[in-house]
Amino acid sequence: MSASFVITITETEPTPLLKDFDTFIQFLRTGSTVLTRRNRFISCKTLYEINQKMTHPVSNITPKSTQPFYPLLHLFYHLALAGRLVRKVSERGGVVLKPTERLELYEKLALTEKYFFLLETLWVDTDWNNLGDCYCSIPSMPYAPLIFEILSKNPGEENSMVDRDSHRVLPIIGWDYILICFSYFGLCEVNLFKEEMGEISCKLFFVTKSITPTVLGTKIISILMKARDLYYWNLPFRRKMFGEWKSIPGSPLPEGEVYKSLWEGLKLGKLKVPSKIGRWKPGEPFFLPFVPLFAEGKLQKTLPRVETKFVDGTYIFKVSLSNKLWRRIKVSANHFLLNLHYTIQEAYHFDADHLYSFFMDGKRWSDEKFTSPSCEEGPHADEVRIGELGLYEGQDFLYLFDYGDEWLFRVELEKIDTECPRPQKTQIIEKKGEDPEQYPEK
Repeated sequence: MSASFVITITETEPTPLLKDFDTFIQFLRTGSTVLTRRNRFISCKTLYEINQKMTHPVSNITPKSTQPFYPLLHLFYHLALAGRLVRKVSERGGVVLKPTERLELYEKLALTEKYFFLLETLWVDTDWNNLGDCYCSIPSMPYAPLIFEILSKNPGEENSMVDRDSHRVLPIIGWDYILICFSYFGLCEVNLFKEEMGEISCKLFFVTKSITPTVLGTKIISILMKARDLYYWNLPFRRKMFGEWKSIPGSPLPEGEVYKSLWEGLKLGKLKVPSKIGRWKPGEPFFLPFVPLFAEGKLQKTLPRVETKFVDGTYIFKVSLSNKLWRRIKVSANHFLLNLHYTIQEAYHFDADHLYSFFMDGKRWSDEKFTSPSCEEGPHADEVRIGELGLYEGQDFLYLFDYGDEWLFRVELEKIDTECPRPQKTQIIEKKGEDPEQYPEK
């Protein structure tokens, strides 16, 4: 590394990202942070309180403003979950955020290492579709190379994102929140139009007027483009595009029609198609190509990647339609999600005659799903055993049956018993409430 350019990461430089993230985490440590029932976001009251502790609090908000209204806290929420520093746990008062053992490991990292762990979490583990307002456009991933090309050149040069008639430049649509997240990492400066959409929606939409790459941003983005190609390294993107749920960051993409259509779409847009052979070794530490940017010894380690290991045992699930209507089911770690599907159908005396999906983040129609074997999109419920899912006690997820009528079942894992013998067949061990009519008369 030349003496003319050495990056120094502190709690407040290049931005107060690390200082504010630590404040956010310490607030979560002070007590149980109860999440909202609908979106599983942090409550409006709690957000309002945390916001006041940030270096640059969001203004023009109220105690009723929702989580996407606070883009920094919205980012922190997703980074903490995607980095497995906290987890969602069901308690009697609802679903809460609880720190994990990994949080202590994170806090032992040096400042530069913390920065790159958070950057890795954003780049590899975070679903970018979740980073914006739920009513905003999602980022158009095929245009990622174009955005990164802008951010990798000419630091300090402002790049307008509107045309002469003040109409949006098409490729930037859906990227506003992503660019704001990049600015929190000090990769660029973002000049915004701000437009409040009224009291009913209680949302704040951010519209990018221009972006200006920083010196730090051009260095980091250039390395990301060459050595950490987003298509290969972002796991939620790979899951959505190719149905992978256990892929290794940086590993070759699967061949097939979806793969071909992705590259053809890039060619039609006259965008650069990345090489199928990347300049990296699959699964290598994310931070490695960035080490030369820093003084010796500043960037040496990160947290280990979380490997989902098979957890043997007997699993007890509580499957609920409401607080007064539920079934308790026992399954083996070797049973498939398909078996759980049929047992839920049996427990409620349904006909099992429609498509279904398990949404592991508890949000219907999210990409974190396992679908019916007859669905075109995977991964499928007959491909994964219960013990492979990395489930933990207190976790819940959503089972949606019948895409038309949308029967919504909350599935909570109450216990993993590693001592008792595994059941050969799934069992319905307890019931509460009368079976609902699958096709009630209208």
